[in-house]
Amino acid sequence: MTTPSLILAGCLGLLLGLLGLLLGPPAMPAEGGQAITLHPMLWFGLGLGLPFLVGAGTLLRSWQREKTLRAEKLALEARLRMVAELSHAFEVSAVILRDADGTVRHWSTGCERLFGFTAAEAIGQRAHELLGTRFPDGGRRAVQESLAAAGEWQGELRHRRCGGTPVVVAAHWIQRHGGAAGAVVEVHADATALKAAEAALRAGEARLRLAQEVAGIGTWEWDPETDRFLWSPEHSTLFGTAPGGAAPVTLEGFLALVHPDDRAAVRAGAWRALESGEYEAEFRILRAGRDGGEETRWLLGRGRRMPGPAGRVGPILGVHMDFTARKEAEERQSLLMREVDHRAKNALAVVQAVLRLTKADTAQEFGRAIEGRVAALARAQTLLTESRWMGADLNAMLHGELDPFLGNAGSTRVSFDGPPLTVAPMAAQPLSMTLHELATNAAKYGSLSAPGGALELRWNIDQANDRLRLRWTETGGPRIAAPPTGRGFGSRVIRTTIHDQLGGEVVFEWQPDGLVCLMDLPLGRVVARTDSGRRA
Repeated sequence: MTTPSLILAGCLGLLLGLLGLLLGPPAMPAEGGQAITLHPMLWFGLGLGLPFLVGAGTLLRSWQREKTLRAEKLALEARLRMVAELSHAFEVSAVILRDADGTVRHWSTGCERLFGFTAAEAIGQRAHELLGTRFPDGGRRAVQESLAAAGEWQGELRHRRCGGTPVVVAAHWIQRHGGAAGAVVEVHADATALKAAEAALRAGEARLRLAQEVAGIGTWEWDPETDRFLWSPEHSTLFGTAPGGAAPVTLEGFLALVHPDDRAAVRAGAWRALESGEYEAEFRILRAGRDGGEETRWLLGRGRRMPGPAGRVGPILGVHMDFTARKEAEERQSLLMREVDHRAKNALAVVQAVLRLTKADTAQEFGRAIEGRVAALARAQTLLTESRWMGADLNAMLHGELDPFLGNAGSTRVSFDGPPLTVAPMAAQPLSMTLHELATNAAKYGSLSAPGGALELRWNIDQANDRLRLRWTETGGPRIAAPPTGRGFGSRVIRTTIHDQLGGEVVFEWQPDGLVCLMDLPLGRVVARTDSGRRA
């Protein structure tokens, strides 16, 4: 109620009181026919109190209205502050206001910093021509269609700065409703560094995958609380499964791919890691081989338990790597050590036999005989060492035994004819001793003891009968009237070596022109491989 209204109410109350005093007390009918009169002062009091009651109510409503207006004022001031802050952010950010055809109407300070064009240079230009914008797949038309359908569009754009350098931005287009028809607000954020980081991350991930493939490493994770097992795609290569195929989802599913004899150890290692925090296991797997069969591969697993939420056991993260080559190398080394020990003892036994059985008229002849036979063993040992105990080349073995007896005329006096082959390690030393004894006999009594003598060595492989046949033929030496009546050390060595050690047969034919020695040996026992690399 306004001030004039209060004054009017007060005047009416005062007038009512005065009338009560002048006219006297009014009479009011009562029961029994008697009238009740009201005192004039009561009328006067009522006339004076009425304005005060009306005024109090008016003041109360005014106070409440003032309180409401004060709250609305504070809210309005807060909104004004927020608008001011947003206006500043709007100006600092890279914001473009353009028409539907791309004509720039507003170019913020943030755009000047991001793109290098001033507002004066940009306003009035077509934004995407000025910036040389490259749109994502589908081109500008697809972006415009999405904007028209949804009222906004978000995506990645490639612009060109003022100096021509490229910049990648994360763009957000908003279709304005109200105001200029078809106007669009473009908000841009520089994403060049982010894209470079993403590219570096992808390159790093690619290098990591390549390193894992080359090294034969796959990563895995096992959550013991949910028994959830995850492995990386590199495990498909490790286990010989189809890329992207079904991978095990539980620990038992993974253990099903482990060699049956190793499953218990791997399972125990996984559960032990829950207490110790460290997992390590060596185990075998069976996977499809290149020849269509199964091959055994050795894997090394290592992992560590990660911290989990309060009251829960964390997952175990780890790797599996293929170390079959190292395992096989260890086995070869162990085998080689046993083989070296065996061959050293065998060589000593042969030397002892040579010492015991060699006979000579003089100490000098005895020494030369011993030296030659031990040298034959040493040459065979050298050939085996050079091939890492994979075998000895037959041609190299023949030259090693014959060259000391031939001098400069060796190429004309000796001829070899046969396929290239590698003598098995177990047969190298016995065969070398046999050839040495034949060469020594030829140099002393046979074709190599005469100036015009010659020697021919032929060998061939009989695959059908699994045999290797060697023919030693001497010609041009001293005439042989009759076969020798006794057996010397050399002939005993040859027969014992060929028959007992190599499981073959040897025949001596004492022809007038010279000795012919025929050796028939089991192919699988004597030959490691032929020139084609296949097992003979």
